[in-house]
Amino acid sequence: MHLVAYLASVNSATLVALNVIADDILSSPQANRFQVPADLNAIHGAAALGATLARAQIQAPSLEVKRASLEVIPHEAGTVAFTLGAPRLFVPKREVVLAAPETLMFYANNAAGGADNEYGLIWLRKPGGIDPMPAGDIIAARATSTTTLTANAWTTCTMALDKDLPAGKYALVGFRAISATGIAARALITGQTYRPGVPVLAGTEAAARDFDPGNLEDFNWYNMGEFENITVPQFQFLASAADVAQVAILYLVKIA
Repeated sequence: MHLVAYLASVNSATLVALNVIADDILSSPQANRFQVPADLNAIHGAAALGATLARAQIQAPSLEVKRASLEVIPHEAGTVAFTLGAPRLFVPKREVVLAAPETLMFYANNAAGGADNEYGLIWLRKPGGIDPMPAGDIIAARATSTTTLTANAWTTCTMALDKDLPAGKYALVGFRAISATGIAARALITGQTYRPGVPVLAGTEAAARDFDPGNLEDFNWYNMGEFENITVPQFQFLASAADVAQVAILYLVKIA
């Protein structure tokens, strides 16, 4: 999978296009749209967040032809962080396949009398489903970083494991990401183009660990990518402020 993000300051009762947050993998032919890659042209899920968010919608030419633009329901209104008690995430019940290389846009409006930031997230995957987890025990490894994030942009963080991994090859099958004002995080795996991601658990580590996994599980528990013990993935965080501490709990299966 690959996670992309959108953002705009919105002051409109009608839907307006959000701008893309710069992505060094997918091309963006215009400021408010990504080009869908041919090998990752299905929508796995989406999310929308905003302090006064009223409505959010995904649009693409092939969806418009079918009159099937996707309303992002539920969404996180009243906050720019995922609710720990019940994170609002949209997962289509039937596969949504796009006509690559078409463009993909995210629209939102708000209920405020002034402008505020509205965020959109889309998880792209290959049609037919995600790669299953390999067989074997799942182990958890905690990693931390003290990188100062750039607000409203993907910031790459080199994470330090609490304990080194034994020699071998591992599959990343999920992760929890924690940052004070975090919105989303994605893994950078050596030798792999696309960047699987998850919603961030916002707050202190102690507070963020007390959450209801709910449909967060729809974005974990598959083979996200494989790496050697000496090339542990880096992570990119997207946050609404310049957070200075990040935590990731990696779930791994040793495969060789």
